[in-house]
Amino acid sequence: MRSFLQYIVLFSCLCIIHRPGLASCLGSEDAEIDALAKDVGRQPHNALQAIEQALSPERKLSLERRTWLEAARAQAQRMTGQEMLDLTQAIEEAKALSADHPARLQLSIFALYGADMSVSTRERIDVLKYQLLQLPPNQAATLCLKIRLASVMADYNSLNGDAFQLAADAYRNADSEQLGWMRAEAASVLGQVVLRTDSDYARTLSEEALSYFESQAMHDMAANELFMDAMSWSKEQDTDSLLNAEQQFRRSAAAARLANNSFGIVYAEAGLCDVLGRLGRVQEALQYCSVSVEQLKGVNHVTYFDTIINYAAVLLADNRPSDAMELLASLSTDWPGWATGFYGYRFYSVRGHVHAALGNAEEAIADLKSALHELRGYESSTRARNNRLFQSRFRVEQLEQHLELKARETREKNQRNRILLITGLVVLALLSVIVIILIRYQRLYRQMAFMDLLTGVPNRRYTEARAQEVLEQARARRQPLHIVLLDLDHFKTCNDRYGHDAGDEALRRFAYVAKNVIRPGDLFGRWGGEEFLLVLLGTDRNAATAVLDRLRSAAAAERLKLAPDYLLQFSAGAVEFGHGTEQFNELLTMADQALYRAKSEGRNRSCFITTKSQEQN
Repeated sequence: MRSFLQYIVLFSCLCIIHRPGLASCLGSEDAEIDALAKDVGRQPHNALQAIEQALSPERKLSLERRTWLEAARAQAQRMTGQEMLDLTQAIEEAKALSADHPARLQLSIFALYGADMSVSTRERIDVLKYQLLQLPPNQAATLCLKIRLASVMADYNSLNGDAFQLAADAYRNADSEQLGWMRAEAASVLGQVVLRTDSDYARTLSEEALSYFESQAMHDMAANELFMDAMSWSKEQDTDSLLNAEQQFRRSAAAARLANNSFGIVYAEAGLCDVLGRLGRVQEALQYCSVSVEQLKGVNHVTYFDTIINYAAVLLADNRPSDAMELLASLSTDWPGWATGFYGYRFYSVRGHVHAALGNAEEAIADLKSALHELRGYESSTRARNNRLFQSRFRVEQLEQHLELKARETREKNQRNRILLITGLVVLALLSVIVIILIRYQRLYRQMAFMDLLTGVPNRRYTEARAQEVLEQARARRQPLHIVLLDLDHFKTCNDRYGHDAGDEALRRFAYVAKNVIRPGDLFGRWGGEEFLLVLLGTDRNAATAVLDRLRSAAAAERLKLAPDYLLQFSAGAVEFGHGTEQFNELLTMADQALYRAKSEGRNRSCFITTKSQEQN
């Protein structure tokens, strides 16, 4: 029985080692402070010393500068292992700044790290989220604030959707070379959230972030990305995936050493404790388990709890159930709230197997029932939608039934078969529902990343990529093609007179009208501000003119609730592709010139430009 239990322990205790979400950018627009923030992502210990010197009393700092430096110090302290920060004095002094000042908001977000998910914590998060949504979306400070708040929310299962929305918003808006740092950190946090449902997409995001961090020698941020990639592999059960996880955990530890961050090293070694145990390399796993548990003492983070659980599982695999039981006994005093939810399930599940290995059948059954109770309670949360949790529940139910039948041997044999059949059907039905839900969420997440949330049409990134594909298709098939830039007339006047809500209504109504007027095969998306891009494949000038005239008539018939006197009109600049060598950016420049001419000639009209190659034809 002991070997059977060891096998079940190693594969039913899911690896959910967590490294706290990291983000180092501040977006202060102060070159010295932003340089210190980037150094935090390279070597947080050295950066912390430099920040402490910059905050010395001898330096006469303005309140704004001192608040930015306090935010940089808070991030450096987190990245060196200090989970709970005392920011009371810094936050109190920052109240002299405006309520929406980015430096003050950064400190308010830092104060949330490690907080329990109470009603007051949720209210604070909601207030901060509302404040961030009022800030200019493309500014570096706004992007960094959204990334940091998303990293806080990612630690709470109930806030996964909100965390994804904030991180995705920052990821979409960091769309220039100057904002590459922010885009990488948004990809990092986005990958951390997506990891719960889509490992492949999480790896794609992580690779994007890792590429930037390595190019900037941001060793500690690179260590975090390698850690998250290892986590995506460790979720699988096959040997190749676990070997990939081992490789990435080792790379993460190496990057953390370059960053001189012992905190990052121990997190990577805690991951190796779990993965090596599941690979059956018990003696190697024991070395990493013992070292990481010792070094994680005093760190107020769930990784300490997980590593003890994994250490106990490896001890059991090494035929040392008594040592495993002694290790588990410390959790009741060292980890408040240890026996609730998913963490309670893991504790009771492992301890139940240890009891079984010690021959304590009644205690084993009691613990396994407690594990099931905690898992059922956890299933109502967002994370319980994960397919693997239901598989774990099924294994625990099977083992519970197995132990009960071993204790009774001669009783209820036929009833056992019926229970197993019913349980299997129920779990199969639940798994089917979960797979459907996960597929829908995966599609929704990917759609959100390429959609303009205000108008509901494709955003610039997606529209540009698709436009280039359509151009190459037209070139290969020698089909006519028009690229049209549309700009709403007098849009600034609408904003100034009626307010930005009216401007938003104008953009939404125009997008709605366009979607109903253009043909199914046409490409239409928001280009930026009040500009939209329209790509018409297989149309000559007469057909393109007819499409624009239909759109102009339909738009003119619209009346806005918030701006009843505003006429929804637009100017259009179009360029016809003539199967020459022109690239998309050249055609776009020509369309922009045609749009300028339409504006200068009085607006509410369309102007066409022909390429040189078309003129020659």
